[in-house]
Amino acid sequence: MKEAKSTEVKRALCFGCWLQAGVLATVEDGKVVKLKGEPDHPVNQGWICERSKAFIEHLYHEDRLNYPLKRVGDRGDGKWERISWEDALDQVAEKLDKIKMENGAEAVASVGGTGRGFSEMFKARFMNLFGSPNRANAGQWCSVVSRQIHAAIYGAGASRSVKQPCKCAVIWGGNPAESLACTFTSLLKAKKQGTKYIVIDPKYSESVNRLAHQWVQLRPGTDAALALGWLNVIIEEDLYDKNFVETWCHGFSELRERIKQYSPKKVAEITWVPEEEIIQSARLYATSKPASIIWGVKSDMQGRNVTSITQAKCILRAITGNLDVMGGDMLAGPCEKANYGPVLENMDMLPPEQRKKQLGADRHKLWGYPGYELVHQAAKPYWYGKGLTSGFLPACHEPDIWTAILAGKPYPVKGLICGACNPLVAYPNTKRIYKALKSPDLELFVVAEQWLTPTAMLADYVFPITNWLEHPQMCTQTFQGHGNIASVGQRVIQPLHERRTDYEFYQGLGLRLGQGDYWRETLNKEWDWCLGPLLNELDMQSAEEFAKKQRWWTPPVVEKRYQTVDPGTGKPKGFATPTGKVELYSTILEQLGYDPLPRYEEPPETPVSQPELAKKYPFILITGSRFRPMHHSEHRQIRSLRRLYPYPTVEINPDTARRLGIGEGDWVVIETPRGKIKQKAKLTSRINRRVIEAQHGWWFPEEIADDPLLYGVFESNVNVLTTDDDEYCDPPTGAVTFGPLLCKVYPLKKYT
Repeated sequence: MKEAKSTEVKRALCFGCWLQAGVLATVEDGKVVKLKGEPDHPVNQGWICERSKAFIEHLYHEDRLNYPLKRVGDRGDGKWERISWEDALDQVAEKLDKIKMENGAEAVASVGGTGRGFSEMFKARFMNLFGSPNRANAGQWCSVVSRQIHAAIYGAGASRSVKQPCKCAVIWGGNPAESLACTFTSLLKAKKQGTKYIVIDPKYSESVNRLAHQWVQLRPGTDAALALGWLNVIIEEDLYDKNFVETWCHGFSELRERIKQYSPKKVAEITWVPEEEIIQSARLYATSKPASIIWGVKSDMQGRNVTSITQAKCILRAITGNLDVMGGDMLAGPCEKANYGPVLENMDMLPPEQRKKQLGADRHKLWGYPGYELVHQAAKPYWYGKGLTSGFLPACHEPDIWTAILAGKPYPVKGLICGACNPLVAYPNTKRIYKALKSPDLELFVVAEQWLTPTAMLADYVFPITNWLEHPQMCTQTFQGHGNIASVGQRVIQPLHERRTDYEFYQGLGLRLGQGDYWRETLNKEWDWCLGPLLNELDMQSAEEFAKKQRWWTPPVVEKRYQTVDPGTGKPKGFATPTGKVELYSTILEQLGYDPLPRYEEPPETPVSQPELAKKYPFILITGSRFRPMHHSEHRQIRSLRRLYPYPTVEINPDTARRLGIGEGDWVVIETPRGKIKQKAKLTSRINRRVIEAQHGWWFPEEIADDPLLYGVFESNVNVLTTDDDEYCDPPTGAVTFGPLLCKVYPLKKYT
């Protein structure tokens, strides 16, 4: 008689991207056999994408890292020896301590990406306790940078979803059909219920096709000018909320004077958007109440204008009366029932003298400690005495790490920790990063990863970390401090082979370096402490119990929090800013030495700013658009996903392609002043004849791993073409430019 199988269903949170959808995982005899969306989960309501479903393949893939590895040949030679976790941690800790003794703690830096859940938080704790202010992450040009600007302008983040009774939603700089797939169905539902959509995008995307009432096709990189043009129309036509502006906004008169420079006629010349279209779209947004502006990642990737783009959006929300109202943009403060952010990361343990040494904080102050401290000072008394944090902040300027390694300026960086990130592919200026990682002046390079990536191939030590099916998950908004929610997912199975959570990686180093008083025994215990206030209120003993019984907690919605009375003062709470108001004119930016009002600056590399260069490189290159089923540089090994998307593609207008002798599916060369790559041509009339869009994140795990090939990292990786020069970066935040850039495109030569 056949023995019955042991079957269990567990409730997990998917970390295939940052949305953290609810997943029901079926486990039979200890093996994960099925993943499906959890029907009542508020994020995805039962739907999951192909990326999430592929994590069973991810979990059991033969190329996953299973054991710690130590380099025995030259960096990149692919010669490794297997080593125990304990020996590897002992050796790395000894080397880190030696670097600290000889060069100072600041000589150790760290880099990170999306975090795959929680690596950045515990990396931050480790670095703070170690004494280094130098941790960098991709949040500098993705999501986190917007949240920091929001914090400076109105002391909280703005929600990123469309809620009823929204009359008009602006999708600005994003394509949620690809980037926010789990929530796209809710946008379609809102359209059926009467929401009108304005989509602002240089390309006719699926979101334009399925949602847009009005599509605004602007020239890449001119978003700040368009936003200022909208402000001009709204203010000059008296379409703003006078009562809110007079009562709750600081600096309106200065703003009014600034926007006079941005008439619809002038903005039309800058953006390629017809003057009447600028006026109509501004009127539609301003007169449809309530209305919402949805975050889009492209606003964070435009270099010198990033702060102005986001600040102008903040101002649009505020002066139209759409801030902190249902159907508009609700303010997103931290979780009131959690221990989050600064206390979780032991921020106070990094001494002031070390904070002053932070790389790039002398130039890009809002992103580093100078800006963080001003924001925190205003936010701490407002938000439960804990403050407001974006989790990945305060961080150093990422390009300065490579400068410190290569040139020793302003001081040398000798040790580097890379957690859940692939900077050779995901960061700008691949060639410079390669030189830095190969430099003999970099004495120690350590990677905590799930795969041998191109970056991991250059490491001295590689530690195998778990994916979200192998560890208990907590919603990042809970412990990062930028969302008043709590959500926990169960560990589905125990880690396979010798994989461990990245919590255990940082904890293991910390325990060896005298940080024992600051690390709890397990990740589960950390989550118990993090959710302590909520667990006490619910009379639960652990986060695991919460994951099984309740899963998700959010408080009742509070509209117009700024009007609620503070019992301590008897006055309205206002906003968590220095003036207590929405700062149209930012006193924090002013104090840091930057323009307190938004403005438009022509990007450094366009046909307008460099007409001579444009003769050689006649097309505008944009990069970085999200596309399923990939997530940045991840999932290239997953066969089911590669069958869906086997090759990198560059989108070219058919008229342009015909003129260049390029056919559908042809391999083409994309060239900028910094290098050349190849991708396959995808011909589409959805893109302007003067614009080329190349996919990001491409490398080829099926190719040769050893240096100098490194899985083809230089073949199709668009960051071979990008730059991290400071003149391209946003002054307050240091956000780098992933477009617009100038390029030329031509067929790859064929030989017979």
